[in-house]
Amino acid sequence: MLTQLKTFISIKTIANHDTENIKGIQFVTELLQSIGFSVRLEGDSPTNQPVLVAKYTNAHTAKKVVLYGHYDVEKINTSEQWDTPPFEVVTKNDRYYCRGIADNKGILLCRILALQEMKNSGEELPNILWIIQGEEEVAGPTPFTVIPQLLADYNATFHVEETGVYKKETPLLFHLPKTDTVPKYVHSLNEAIYDGKAKPENRQLNKFTTCPFVTNIPETAVYIGFGPNDGQCRIHKDNESLSITKLEAHTVVFQKFMRWILTTNN
Repeated sequence: MLTQLKTFISIKTIANHDTENIKGIQFVTELLQSIGFSVRLEGDSPTNQPVLVAKYTNAHTAKKVVLYGHYDVEKINTSEQWDTPPFEVVTKNDRYYCRGIADNKGILLCRILALQEMKNSGEELPNILWIIQGEEEVAGPTPFTVIPQLLADYNATFHVEETGVYKKETPLLFHLPKTDTVPKYVHSLNEAIYDGKAKPENRQLNKFTTCPFVTNIPETAVYIGFGPNDGQCRIHKDNESLSITKLEAHTVVFQKFMRWILTTNN
């Protein structure tokens, strides 16, 4: 994964960088198409960052899931003081340092490669709608015009957040809608992907701005968030980083999640 991660990080997919955003979209598109996804772009983005809409279809199952992520990254502010070049992956103390590693390129690439590995080994995948937007960091208008209809038309039960977090060494398992007790599916999922060691939390991942994905999930659907981020990530700040160990472990966790989707009764 490291070679592909270095390529992805080096592409400066920030607002109004037309050429770099095109390169980033092409990079993600080619990987998804190698798995069997159909990919299209939607939305007339004022910052040259349209929504990438990817669909994987498996006619042998009715199971389906919606995934969310974003290919854009926060710009480098003049007040930031990086110890390493922000658009180069630097390995230090079991962490990758670079802009976008934790938000959201590291996790996005990890999940794509996890599916690629499953497909190459002959494993089944569920039907997948993957919404990968490009205006997350500028809270742009395009996703708000595109995502609601996509979610309504796809009519899935499970909707998966771009990442999740660890509290110290314990993974958190976010879930919505609000409920007085932990639902059975959360216990089942916890056992399936974390051997029951995650801490369920009945809330969404904390965001810097209003999220067009979270705010448009149908009331009858389920929101789930899990991932490798931790308290040291420094998202939107200098020296952003992500644990290498947790990122590598997320490959297995995400694959277990996909197998769970194929077997769950929900």
